[in-house]
Amino acid sequence: MGKLDQYNIQLKTMAIGKSVIEYHLDNAFFALLEDVEIQKGDIKVKVLVEKQAKQSELNFELEGKVIVPCDRCLEEMNQPIKTTGHLIVRFGKEFKDDGDDIVVVPEEKGIINVSWFLYEFIELAIPIKHVHPYGQCNAGMSSKLSEHIAIDASEEDFLNMSEESEADSETVDPRWEALKGLRTED
Repeated sequence: MGKLDQYNIQLKTMAIGKSVIEYHLDNAFFALLEDVEIQKGDIKVKVLVEKQAKQSELNFELEGKVIVPCDRCLEEMNQPIKTTGHLIVRFGKEFKDDGDDIVVVPEEKGIINVSWFLYEFIELAIPIKHVHPYGQCNAGMSSKLSEHIAIDASEEDFLNMSEESEADSETVDPRWEALKGLRTED
C-alpha cells in the first residue's frame, strides 16, 4: 500500500450515480508530497463524483488555509483558500493526463489517485503576491527593507508625480504639431 493510497477513488467498483467523498488535508498530506512549495495547511475537501457508464465527472470544493512565506518579510502567513476544480475521468488502456480537465485511467484497474490534482487546485488558488495585511509584517525585516529600498516615495510625492504626468500629457510634442500641417483635405 502506497503512502497516498487514501486519495484513491475506486471508479470501477463505484455504483453509477452520484457519490460524495470528503478529505481533510493537513500538514501530514503536504509532507507526503515530494518537492512541493506548500508544506503546511488545513483544508477541507469535498468531491462530488458523478459516475456514468463510460466516464465519471469529479467536482472538487476546497476550503481552508495554507501557510506560505510573506513576500515582504518572509515570515509565515495564513493564506485563505477557497476554490473549485473539475475533472472528467475516462477509462482507457493506459493512464493519460493531457493537462486539460480530462484524464484517462487504465480500465482494468479503474482507480484514480486525486492527491496531485488536489495539490494543483490549491497551488493555483494562491495569489501570485501574498503579503501580510498592513502592519502585520515582521518589524525587524520591514525596517531592514526600508533601509535598502531604492526610492522612498511618500503618498504625497506619488500624487505630485501623477499630477505632473497629467500636465505633461496636455502639452503636445512639437514634432506632432509639424505633422498636422501635412494633412490634406479632400
